[in-house]
Amino acid sequence: MQSLMLLLVRCVVAVARLARRPATAVTTVLYYGEALPRDRGLERLVSDELLDGADGLLLRFLVAIVKCVW
Repeated sequence: MQSLMLLLVRCVVAVARLARRPATAVTTVLYYGEALPRDRGLERLVSDELLDGADGLLLRFLVAIVKCVW
């Protein structure tokens, strides 16, 4: 039960991190999902640290979905 609660808390923290900077999160997902052109202006909005660590699992999952759909 504790491990399930810990997983839930991690997911909530990950979503909160994404909600703080929504433009950066969306641009990062689309950029790594290869749905955006490689552009210097867009690269400034891409945040690599959002993909790092255990909190980045949600974002990497979204990138994989974008790659499959796009």
